[in-house]
Amino acid sequence: MNLVLKIFFASIEFSAMIIFSLSLFRFQYKYYLFKIYGTALLMSLVTYYFREFTELKDLAILPTVSTQIILIMLIYRIPFFYSTLLCICGYIGGSVIEVFLMIAGVNLQLFTGMELRQSALAMGVVQITTAVLLTFTTFLLQRRKIGFLFKTKYLTFKTALKGYNFILSAILVLSVILVHFELSSFNQSSFSITLTLIMGGIFLTGILIAYKHNKTIIRETYERPVKDELDRAIRKQNNKNHS
Repeated sequence: MNLVLKIFFASIEFSAMIIFSLSLFRFQYKYYLFKIYGTALLMSLVTYYFREFTELKDLAILPTVSTQIILIMLIYRIPFFYSTLLCICGYIGGSVIEVFLMIAGVNLQLFTGMELRQSALAMGVVQITTAVLLTFTTFLLQRRKIGFLFKTKYLTFKTALKGYNFILSAILVLSVILVHFELSSFNQSSFSITLTLIMGGIFLTGILIAYKHNKTIIRETYERPVKDELDRAIRKQNNKNHS
């Protein structure tokens, strides 16, 4: 029963995390809620299989995130690198919120690290709270129409090691490594506020780089053609005046 509750609470948190990441990149999710929850449930099963039944619990993040990346790639028919960027940004954002809640709860003596590991209800409170905060953030993103709108051709596997994408790739790898260390700390019933702050800083850095990259794409897609057309019209008018 304890394991069933852990899987259920985790699936709620993963659902909110996926919807947050989709909203961050301006993807529609209302028509895919069933598939999103199915993805979240599968992620939960994979997570607790590795944590409870294998000796690889510290590496649970890898198959969990890989499951999300592959399924989002198939559901939305986007390139692998695009799906990786989307999924890891959402995962890091959710992980930072979750760890801060854990640290706050331990410092306020609401629960201990051991209780978080063993009690489905204690961990469930953290996961549901994380889901609520992510849902509220998603609501703000939707209401303010905030997010990134990338063109698929700029985020293919071939361009993953070029320009801004190279920096984004490095941040993704570093983020996964940091989450791995944070997960190892959790499994040892200890938390590092410094590591969590670094994770948050890297997440914000990645968002800033993605924002600049998004502005460049929008400028090349919309503003430059308008400017070129305006320049052609001016040259055409000048030619008429000279003739």
